[in-house]
Amino acid sequence: MFSNSTKYAIRAILQLSTLPPQERATVDELASVLDLPKAYLSKLLQQLSRADVISSSKGRGGGFFLSNSNLKRPLIDLIECLEGHNVLKKCLLGLPNCSDKNPCALHTYYKEFRIDLERVLMKESLRDLVLDSDLLNRIPKKS
Repeated sequence: MFSNSTKYAIRAILQLSTLPPQERATVDELASVLDLPKAYLSKLLQQLSRADVISSSKGRGGGFFLSNSNLKRPLIDLIECLEGHNVLKKCLLGLPNCSDKNPCALHTYYKEFRIDLERVLMKESLRDLVLDSDLLNRIPKKS
């Protein structure tokens, strides 16, 4: 449902959540641990930082991290930052004219799911995401 960019961003955020306070992670470190392309991850992290979904600092000892204000952000902010504001409004089959008046074969089923998903993404925060330690344990890491 979501792009690889969003999946990679979630993995990076979960990895950032493991940092001790005051520590920063560089793109090199994150790309290595998560086994992701460095240039691609760098662009994602910069985009998230510009949107204040994550934080960054420049210079010696700089890198990416999660501040308390980042952790308070609802998950929908992360999704919309990378997928766009209408991501949950789009047709699941990718049809351009899908609507209540002109539904695709999955419209009725997806509409209910989309409403529930949007409600969860607006209610749950990044902190809620990172507190699910079982999820963190399932992130593939480079050996």
